[in-house]
Amino acid sequence: MFRFDAVFRDELRANWPVLLLAFSCLFFGFSAPAFALPFLFSEVIKEFGWTREQATLLASAKYLTGAVSALLVGRFLDVTGVRVALLTTLGLGGLALISFLWVPNLTAYYIVGAVMGLAGPGAMVAVKVMVSRTFHASQGTATGVALLGTSLGSVLVPLVITGLIGAFGWRLAFAGLSAGIWLMAVPMLLFFFPKAARTPLPEPVIAGIAPTATGLGEVARLAKGKAFWLLGSALFIGAMVDQAFIQHQVLILNDLNMSRDMAALAISAIGVVGIFFRILIGNLLDGTSNKGLSAMYLVLSVSSMVAFYLVNPVLLMSFVVLRAAGHAAILLDTNVMTKHTFGLKNFGTMVGVYTAIVSLGFAVGPWAMGRLFQMYGNYHAAFLLFAALPLLGAVLIWNLKPTYWLAAKAEKAALAAKTESSAVLP
Repeated sequence: MFRFDAVFRDELRANWPVLLLAFSCLFFGFSAPAFALPFLFSEVIKEFGWTREQATLLASAKYLTGAVSALLVGRFLDVTGVRVALLTTLGLGGLALISFLWVPNLTAYYIVGAVMGLAGPGAMVAVKVMVSRTFHASQGTATGVALLGTSLGSVLVPLVITGLIGAFGWRLAFAGLSAGIWLMAVPMLLFFFPKAARTPLPEPVIAGIAPTATGLGEVARLAKGKAFWLLGSALFIGAMVDQAFIQHQVLILNDLNMSRDMAALAISAIGVVGIFFRILIGNLLDGTSNKGLSAMYLVLSVSSMVAFYLVNPVLLMSFVVLRAAGHAAILLDTNVMTKHTFGLKNFGTMVGVYTAIVSLGFAVGPWAMGRLFQMYGNYHAAFLLFAALPLLGAVLIWNLKPTYWLAAKAEKAALAAKTESSAVLP
């Protein structure tokens, strides 16, 4: 089930600078806005008197524009490299955080969210494409290592933003989060961009996989197939459920009369546990592909049901573990399953398309949870809905055929059998 053979280890050892860059971009450029947003909502509700639906709709604005950004960046990556894409997207994210200093009303608030959407999903697409083009045998595990940047961010950002808000207010606190982008991520991209990211390894030639064309026409042809929609539908469902809980988790814990500091500790605990799950689940997907991912979607269902009982300390701890595992799977599923199913031809465009679908799920989830809360005065209906949806996602993923991964696995088995046969001959 799990892999750590010589080819696997050599690939990780040779390309570690790519992982360091990917980690830094995700930690400083993606995690700061992503994991600070839940702490923004209670502050703007208090200052402006907005409803939960109005406040959390910022996340929907962010991910709607994120869908457009993912499409554009994905196509751009198939034509050129990742450095310009990362500089552009991370720079926009930094500017958006600074813009919170002058937000006076809902319109400006949503505009800032839209700019953040141009930044975050685009940066995630660029990082995932860079890692997937550089690592073949260890793609899932390497992606998990890179995503430790988001895991560490999910641990530190809630604590940092809570302290900054308490000391300086929410406006200066969010503007201050942009410092890591300007002082760390951007200089690394300008002066320490690794050679392996500029000249990634060629896609392996695998028996049984016919050469495919490149370009938008080929992507359009793939979009007519069953596999495209099975994967896209499952990714949308998983993203919807995952982001609904991420954006509402502070409000959910506040409803239990948990203090802001305690809520920050609980959310940071999800990040701590996620450090292990990023690599563990990445390696699991390297060895089991769609079957392992289908099981992880069931974890999303269980975590939604456990959310009914967070007043129980044991079940709260269980919720932390389950949310960490489910979130790790959602971060890994897009690029791993895209490559396992379609290979690396048109990979940037395909990941861009699927990230756009994920971004739409991210946009719908928080809004749907907020809307259901406004309708019923509690989260019970939302928890039931988000427990049922991943069951459908698990069925869709189970029925997906990872053609490229299966062919690579069969070729490896055939080569091993041939080597063993040759070794026993006199």
